[in-house]
Amino acid sequence: MPTLTLKIPTDTAARLERMAARRRTSKSAVMREALEDKLRSSANEPSVYDMMKTSVGSIDSGVRDLGHNPAHLKKFGLK
Repeated sequence: MPTLTLKIPTDTAARLERMAARRRTSKSAVMREALEDKLRSSANEPSVYDMMKTSVGSIDSGVRDLGHNPAHLKKFGLK
């Protein structure tokens, strides 16, 4: 099984330790379960693209090469 290392706040670590002790299991087992639950629930959520796909491409700037022509991008991102 691959190893994952992460940093968590002290209060979260204490809560994790208490939960693992209460369940009489390892902290790793508690974290694997929590991560699996989160991944399972978020897999059912639509992506931003899915929510916006009816609007994608609906605005016409009138300039065909707006996104790649250096003349249009010359001051892009500058204030």
